[in-house]
Order: sequence, then structure tokens, then C-alpha cells
Amino acid sequence: MEDRAVVCITCNGSGWKPVDGALQARPCECQGELRRRNRTAAAAIPKRYYHCRLSNFRDRGNVSISSAKRRIAEYIAGWPQQEMGLLLIGGCGAGKTHLAVSALHEIIDLDKPGKLLFCNFQDLIQELHASFSSDETPSKSELVRPILEADLLVLDELGSQKPTAFVQDMLYYIVNSRYNDVKPTIFTTNYPDDSRRESDERLEQRIGERLRSRLHEMTERVIIDADDYRKSVGRI
Repeated sequence: MEDRAVVCITCNGSGWKPVDGALQARPCECQGELRRRNRTAAAAIPKRYYHCRLSNFRDRGNVSISSAKRRIAEYIAGWPQQEMGLLLIGGCGAGKTHLAVSALHEIIDLDKPGKLLFCNFQDLIQELHASFSSDETPSKSELVRPILEADLLVLDELGSQKPTAFVQDMLYYIVNSRYNDVKPTIFTTNYPDDSRRESDERLEQRIGERLRSRLHEMTERVIIDADDYRKSVGRI
């Protein structure tokens, strides 16, 4: 049996509804929901994070988490006038990705303008590597274009994999291009700037001095000092 598309009973699928007492029409409410779904899909937000909103993000009574949540709320309120990005720094399960994705979701929910995009750092590196060795994968320019064009990019798990020198140059090109075009980026990373122990790696060691230097100019640091939420709840 074939699946049938659900047709809005208000506009009968036209997307418009008549205005009472006038020979006019206005967009039906169903178009807002359709636009929201389309923008969410275009932003490439993983299904795992479909639920992420500030309203369901718990601060656990932690001052640094509360401060980070408040900063994201301010960022959303100021969009699209924001020119600086954010660098969310914290350990595993601190809630960095939830907060970063909340910014994308709530900009969409509020119907604020802009091309939005979610990108995982490790996935990006692997795709760039693959583009060097196969004629069947998308070219480097095809991979990079959406990242350069996004008005707001979330680059998740920065430093999760050490890039080769060539890929490091590509990443610097991406970040520097966004900086020059005044296109803000929200980064998340597990790696701090100052290691508590000598054996711990710093962010600069994971991404290189040039890229870390550029991030100083284009982002505001938001440090989250919290335990792994997943260990107690199983979901973040």
C-alpha cells in the first residue's frame, strides 16, 4: 500500500489561506513548520541532537554551565548581528555540543535568517583525506563550499583528531576564510589552552599554532568546568 502525503486541512496543501472578508491570502501556518524542517535538514544536524534546546539543558547547579547557557542565550538573541564566534571548552559530557546545537535549533525555531551548518571535525578531516585518494568522492572544493558559505557554522569536537600538515593548511584556509568574510563559527573542544598535567595535550598541540592563533581573534572563550553528564544520566 502506498504512503500518502499528509495534506494540511487548512490550506489543502496550497500553502496559503484566505483572509476573512478580503480577496487576499496569507501564508498558512503549516509553511512555518515545513520551513523549519527544511532548514534543520539543510543544517545537517545529526538525529542524535534533534532534541537539543536551551529549555531542556540542565545546568546541574554548576556556575560555569549556567554561565555558558546564558552566553548561548545571549548569542541567539543577538543573531544575526553577531560577528564573533564562540569557543566552548570543556571535558567529555560537559554539554558543549548540546549548547552549540541549541544555537542552531533556536535560530531556526525563531525563524531568524541565515544559512546554518553543523560539522564534526573528525568527519571533516576524514572526508578531506578521502577526497585526495579517490576520484569518486566529492572534490575538496565541493566539501569546503558549504562550510565557507554558512552564515553560522558549528564545528564540533575541534582537535579530536590530529590533522596532517596538508589538512591542517586546509583547515586554516577554511577558518581564515570565514574570519575574513565575517562569518562566525561556534567551536567545541575537549582540549584546554592550559593543561593541568604536563602529560595532557593542549588545544594548540592538537590543531597547530596558526589555527589556534586565529581562533583567539575570531572567538570568545566559554569554559565549562563540569563532570561527564552522560555517566549519571546516559544522555546529553
